[in-house]
Amino acid sequence: MLIITEQWHLRNFVCALPGVEILDPGQVVYSETRTNGVVGRGVILECGPTLPDVFIWGFTKPGTDTIRAIVYNFGKGPKIQKLANDLGNLTVISNSASLSIEKLPLAAEGVYTCQHILQPLFHGLSVTRLHFVIILKVPVTNPYIVMSDSSPVEGTSVIMRCGLENGTGPINYIWEQESRESQLTTVAEIYDDNRFNVTDVNRNHTGWYRCIAINQVNQQRSDRVCLVHHIVLVCAISKTVSLLCQASSNPPSQYVWFYNNSQVFTGPQYTITRILRMHTGHYACLAQNTYLNTRSRKTITLTVYCECSHKSLPGFWWPPLLFLQPVLL
Repeated sequence: MLIITEQWHLRNFVCALPGVEILDPGQVVYSETRTNGVVGRGVILECGPTLPDVFIWGFTKPGTDTIRAIVYNFGKGPKIQKLANDLGNLTVISNSASLSIEKLPLAAEGVYTCQHILQPLFHGLSVTRLHFVIILKVPVTNPYIVMSDSSPVEGTSVIMRCGLENGTGPINYIWEQESRESQLTTVAEIYDDNRFNVTDVNRNHTGWYRCIAINQVNQQRSDRVCLVHHIVLVCAISKTVSLLCQASSNPPSQYVWFYNNSQVFTGPQYTITRILRMHTGHYACLAQNTYLNTRSRKTITLTVYCECSHKSLPGFWWPPLLFLQPVLL
């Protein structure tokens, strides 16, 4: 906070706001205060410890020199002007010249000038000018994750972006990964850059991702998004692929597997005992609770680049698991 105080004596002083003339003041006290406000919250601007005989509040928009009156009191009670409606819920604090502004909009940023006059007995007028420079900061809104590829192929790269509608910078971003075992890990902390680059996608990158956006006002966490749906099998020693469908339900769910929209199996785990190129395609699991007439369906894409045999070169393989959101707890 920057406070500047200056005193001097004037003769034949004319008030800076039009329509008010004050002659022969005893002294003028000038001060300037810089403070931060937060959009949607409130501030209190104090104009002296006591109620003066006369006070006027003015407002100046950033980049302009025009002072426009928002409140005045010439001894008959405060009069709030129409302009004050654009600056939030503005009220004058009882028995004072101080302002309370609630639910600050972004338009409330600017310079607030209070000028109050006291006329003590047997003394000249005492004039005080107070300037409040309010700089508003915007809280971060709920972030959301955008992926460059929602179903990346293993070995490729994915760029995740933590999107925000509003928020005053600088903004820090924290990226979290939740594994299949529900283990939460911080995978990156990035200063003022909302991008997170995942290179050489593999099984260790599979899971749920969230981003947390943090600025000087607050922090917000995004909903989670899932990586990886698109699994690629390279020639491997193993010949078996198992697709597992899980859904919490009471009574237990019934499961139906579809390959390219044709039913191929009934049960939670569908196993391909000899993986061939012809098995490339879309596999969907339908979990349903017939008692409550509820159902959920998820799809996974399986790509086989070559047929596996005992003579295949060493590679890698793991059983891809298809996890479903619960049908009914």
